[in-house]
Amino acid sequence: MFIVSNLLFAIAKVLRVLINVEIVFIIISAILSWIPTLRYNPIAMFFHGMADIVLKPLRRIIPPIGMIDITPFIAILVLIFLDSFVVQTLLDLALRLK
Repeated sequence: MFIVSNLLFAIAKVLRVLINVEIVFIIISAILSWIPTLRYNPIAMFFHGMADIVLKPLRRIIPPIGMIDITPFIAILVLIFLDSFVVQTLLDLALRLK
């Protein structure tokens, strides 16, 4: 059972890193969106592209409120929930299987 435990532990750790990296991409993308001169900068386009992996599906569901797009805020909350629930559940399960 220790092999399954280690596999679940590794999957949980990788998911946690991916979730945290995506949160950073969303925050940087949101900050860069406030600076209109950086709109077509290749680095800014990279951050926007990486953040859009999560933001595009949510933008289809959540419309902007006036001129304010709350999608990054909602996306970060969803990612924090996934980290707290799914990743933590995998870690707890991995510890119980040892």
